[in-house]
Amino acid sequence: MATWLPPPGSSGRTDLIRVFAGTARVLARRCGYKTAFKARPGLRAPSGPLPGYKADSRESFNLGPASEALDLVEYQDVAAATALDRVLQAKADRPATDPGLAAWTRTAVSQYLAGGTERLVPVRHPWVRVTTLSAPDARGVRRYEQCVWGRPYTSYDGSVRELWIPVASSLSNKDPDPSQVAAAAMVVAFGTPHRLPDRFHWKENAEPVGVDTPDGARLPALVRIREVSCLDGTRRLVDEETPGRISERYQRIGRPELADAVSSGEFIPGHDCEDCKLVPVCPALRRTSGLLGIEDTTQPRRIWSITNGRSYAGRPGRDEACAAREHLRRLWLPDRTGHSLSPAVVRGHAVHAWIQEQHESRPGVACRAEDAPDSSAPWSAGRWTVSEAEAETGSRMVAAHARHCPYQLSTVTTLAHERSLIVHDTAADVLVTAKADLLYRDDTSWVYRETKTDARLRTPRQADLLRKVPQLALAVLLMERLDSDPTASRVELEVLGPGGARLMIVDPSDPIRRAEARQVVHDLAVDWHTDTTALPRPGQHCRSCDMAEWCQPGPLSGPAAEQGVRL
Repeated sequence: MATWLPPPGSSGRTDLIRVFAGTARVLARRCGYKTAFKARPGLRAPSGPLPGYKADSRESFNLGPASEALDLVEYQDVAAATALDRVLQAKADRPATDPGLAAWTRTAVSQYLAGGTERLVPVRHPWVRVTTLSAPDARGVRRYEQCVWGRPYTSYDGSVRELWIPVASSLSNKDPDPSQVAAAAMVVAFGTPHRLPDRFHWKENAEPVGVDTPDGARLPALVRIREVSCLDGTRRLVDEETPGRISERYQRIGRPELADAVSSGEFIPGHDCEDCKLVPVCPALRRTSGLLGIEDTTQPRRIWSITNGRSYAGRPGRDEACAAREHLRRLWLPDRTGHSLSPAVVRGHAVHAWIQEQHESRPGVACRAEDAPDSSAPWSAGRWTVSEAEAETGSRMVAAHARHCPYQLSTVTTLAHERSLIVHDTAADVLVTAKADLLYRDDTSWVYRETKTDARLRTPRQADLLRKVPQLALAVLLMERLDSDPTASRVELEVLGPGGARLMIVDPSDPIRRAEARQVVHDLAVDWHTDTTALPRPGQHCRSCDMAEWCQPGPLSGPAAEQGVRL
């Protein structure tokens, strides 16, 4: 059993581990140490020189209000419309639900309830599998609580238990993570109804509930797990097993993953940092001051990227700024229109994936034009499939990369695709993140490359380059924070088209370029940082916005209204 050490200066109890089944899911870039810390609800993070965790008062979970409304419907026989009205209104500890999230919540509740519960009885209190030890084990733990997220049901006689997992999208054909299913089924099969403590008393033990439903405490003969799409109401049976087979499977593939998760000492900075209470003292997180040019630590700590900035402010020279768009995308509301994944966007992802596979399968070997996929039929790379209409264009873009493949240089060593970089800007208390299309080491210096696909092979003028492609501006500011000589490092833009490729280079040590980069990044972040309302701004851009279905911005104003734009 691996030994896990709490962070220096922390306090509180360490004898309780509470873990949800989702923790068993194998996630390559999950921060192991945060997962292990979070599984110990009695631990308090040490204080540090930086502000502690500041939660956003707005709802951050896209199914949070829907779950509350379903609780009222299923456990208190409240009509759905009344339940929604009660849940979406302002409360003492939070404002009224954002209008876009409220619109999605109404759809989610309606679609979840549409098919009924198939003669099942809702179980009011969740099943929790509790293991109590007579003495602390090697982890110093005496009590283990295993939980699962979802909506629990039982048959009238208690012989069958079902867990329904709401999903905020259409259901995928992808098989679920087997370790996560094994851990979830174990809780459903052998857990008993418990009352989990609220967030203010999370460090306390879950309390057993003597009477829940007539047969809610009876252990079942059969367990089923289903996914339910809150977008279209479709359902999928994920698992159906007897307790005996569930126990055997859990010991084989569920328990080892949970054991590793609660014992991990690996720090991996990334999106896990956003709500992590260890940010002020994390030894692996890079810190800087002034990256965004903002001095204000009063706002909730959030993650920001160029994607967030563009989503909020729109593209340069276009009247398409909309705070609601960025906020609703941050909530991961579903895109039923498919606007966010047009054929050209899918083609671009596939081109990136194909090049990545070439680099990773043949490290050190320069790409050749003939390595491109067959252009006469649809082709796939990673999880992306290019349509027949886009196949030739995409194939020629892949072939064009050969001209500027980093492995053409004999001095290139380390090369990584989709590498996430994250820096804590302490002056703004914002976690700034960037995902480099390609990050490689040329001799002693790092090179940050952004790759764009463009059917017309357009490239910005050097004078407009950082504003047109702000990812390059952020890269310029990040380069000095990498462990390399900034005077020899460079930032590259590779543009791939069906007729060739172009490479543009930015010198991050150039003071004029650095000043321009600081202004570009500041302009994209400053209004977002202070905005706590995320109001919609209707315009022509609503026509192609993936969030328009939920945004419901109301009457247009300004030029768009004058032109008679219809949404």
